[in-house]
Amino acid sequence: MESKLDKKQLRKAMQQRRAALSTEEQQRRSLQITKQLFQSALYDKNIRICIYQAFRNEVSCDTIMYESWKCGKEVFVPVTDEQNKTMEFYKVTEQTQWRLGAYGIMEPVLEAAAKPLTEPALILMPGLVFDRDKHRIGYGGGYYDKYLAVHPIHVTAALCYDFQIVSEDLPYEEHDILPDYIITEDAIF
Repeated sequence: MESKLDKKQLRKAMQQRRAALSTEEQQRRSLQITKQLFQSALYDKNIRICIYQAFRNEVSCDTIMYESWKCGKEVFVPVTDEQNKTMEFYKVTEQTQWRLGAYGIMEPVLEAAAKPLTEPALILMPGLVFDRDKHRIGYGGGYYDKYLAVHPIHVTAALCYDFQIVSEDLPYEEHDILPDYIITEDAIF
């Protein structure tokens, strides 16, 4: 789809806006978004929750991870294969050891017997810019699009700050997979 908006410019502008958040503001906003999720049927009805390890002032999933463990839910995180530009989700527990992974993002140290997620789950995904039709611009690697194209059994929800939703239509491509929901501080779309 053609659009007046340029992906590269949008990425840069939103990265700058997000980077300008203070630690306190980022934590406050992340907690508001987490509360929106926890109050939803979306969270209640899913026993497997896929989170991401936040970086560059993304919405934090830490509280979601800890509360999900307390509630007896299974928690999974992505592990990326930079060479093949793919990712898989693996289960993590309170005993999981972590290491610095691809792109400087924390990933679990996988045991030899670790198996990737194969059952339906709620996948929480990050992004940089969104529109009201749920089009999403990420960092450009296409990891979530590729994963979801091969694993269409999941429900997806993007977590973002309300200022990350723009009023104009975003440029998108046919292979882009839209999240089922977008959760901000004030609403679930």
